[in-house]
Amino acid sequence: MGPLGQLFGRRRYAYHTEQVHALAGKFLRDLTLGLSDGMVASFAVTSGVGAASDTSALVIIAGLAETVGGAISMGLAAFASGRAQLEFYQSEVERENDEIQRWPEHEREEIRAIYREKGFEGPLLDQVVEHITSDPERWSNVMMREELGFTPESFEPPLRSGVIVGLSYLIGAMVPVLPYFFVRPHRGVIASAVIALAFLFALGAIKGAITRRPILRSAFEAALIAALAASAAFGVGRLFGTQ
Repeated sequence: MGPLGQLFGRRRYAYHTEQVHALAGKFLRDLTLGLSDGMVASFAVTSGVGAASDTSALVIIAGLAETVGGAISMGLAAFASGRAQLEFYQSEVERENDEIQRWPEHEREEIRAIYREKGFEGPLLDQVVEHITSDPERWSNVMMREELGFTPESFEPPLRSGVIVGLSYLIGAMVPVLPYFFVRPHRGVIASAVIALAFLFALGAIKGAITRRPILRSAFEAALIAALAASAAFGVGRLFGTQ
């Protein structure tokens, strides 16, 4: 392979191992959060109302209200959380730049200590420190990454995160509601439980496969969380529905 091929090979490798994995991880986190939370919350609400009522319309209204309200709430919460994280990162960048300007020698010694820990020493360590501190932007980026563990790529755009969480919540929350359009509540509870648990089991298995965790363990964990939440809500609904 010639120099040009090696160059493009390195670029493809860097993209595959860093950008692709980072983007996939963030997308998977937001998608899984929205889908699983939507299913669990809707499942709990519909099963609780279904246990206390014989009217499908009442269960559907409660489920749809939870679906829409939860999707908006979760989307806005994800947006606000992402924005707060980004603002915190930007404030840390400003603080680090200010420290570099006010106490350059101290910050230079921190760079030296960081790379000494990595095994650099002697003239090579001096060259590394000189190279990094010769560019204020590079200097600040290295301090943010090595000292604080922050990189710009580690923060999801707040709007995209909010949209993914909100839409995936909406989709997930609709799953337990659908059976009540076709059967009465006492059968709808069972149908909703089977469908929601099957979806959560599949979602947990997919997440386990992507994250390289034991697939069955991941699947059972997701299904168990939903089962516990729905059982509690169903018990409350049954208790008050028989009063």
